[in-house]
Amino acid sequence: WQMKGFRVMAGIMLLVMLAGSFACAEENGSVPPFADFSEKFGDLFLEEGQQPIQGDLYYYSPDVYIEITPLRELKTDIYIADIYVRSVENFQRAFGKDKWDSYTEKVLTISKNNDAIIGMTGDNGHNLDVGWLIGNGKTLRRTINRRRDLCFIYRDGTMETIEAQDIDNDLIKEKVANNEVWQCFLFGPALLDSEGQPKTKFNSDVGPANPRSVIGYYEPGHYCFVQIDGRGASSKLEKGKRSTGLKLSELSQLMADIGCSAAYNLDGGQSSMMYFNGGLISEPYNNGRKAGDIVLIREVEKQPENE
Repeated sequence: WQMKGFRVMAGIMLLVMLAGSFACAEENGSVPPFADFSEKFGDLFLEEGQQPIQGDLYYYSPDVYIEITPLRELKTDIYIADIYVRSVENFQRAFGKDKWDSYTEKVLTISKNNDAIIGMTGDNGHNLDVGWLIGNGKTLRRTINRRRDLCFIYRDGTMETIEAQDIDNDLIKEKVANNEVWQCFLFGPALLDSEGQPKTKFNSDVGPANPRSVIGYYEPGHYCFVQIDGRGASSKLEKGKRSTGLKLSELSQLMADIGCSAAYNLDGGQSSMMYFNGGLISEPYNNGRKAGDIVLIREVEKQPENE
């Protein structure tokens, strides 16, 4: 009887161990490779081995292509950075003192400390008590926020915005377990509908004219950062003028007009600003304020191929 009891207990322990290993495998499964867009956009990237070329409003390298267009529209300074990347590994986020939930720093400081080619105010998700947050493939928080739209960027280069009422938490968990998600932003709102058309109603209380920071999406590997100055900040584009900022409805129309299929609003107001070529190219309201995080484009070290 004692031997039989021992075998039963050993069988139960083995099943428990196997169940734990399966659960671990599901959570930490193999990481899919980043989609490579070097052939798709090869006419834009420099040849492998060439040194980057950078000017006041452009940056070209074997992995990154950026051109910035300044506009003066609706009494507002607008900066549209057209961005192509070899993979979304070049599309990162960074945090104050490298800690997502603890510190704030100047956008300029976070950008420089993380070798950003271009940087822009992020979602400041640490200011919100609940909601999914994922940065550079690492899950930072798993809770649900039923009031805010989400924005996902996947390792295959696609970007998806999901309105708050349509969030499927089980589906998100599945994608996270499969290591499909590279970034998840929380601030919002989504600026275009599922067909890429402008919206008139938003899951947001910040509808009036404001400074804005926006991620736009055209297709996998092709994105834009859009910076909107406002709240009376002095114009850098028209001497003696000031920027009023854009309403969400105006911002939505702008993102549709420049051809985006999806677009997502990040933190704005006094936090909103854009960094490029070693300094701020936008004019923050009241000299700006520190941020908890930024979105950025940077060069990444290539891993040697397995022989």
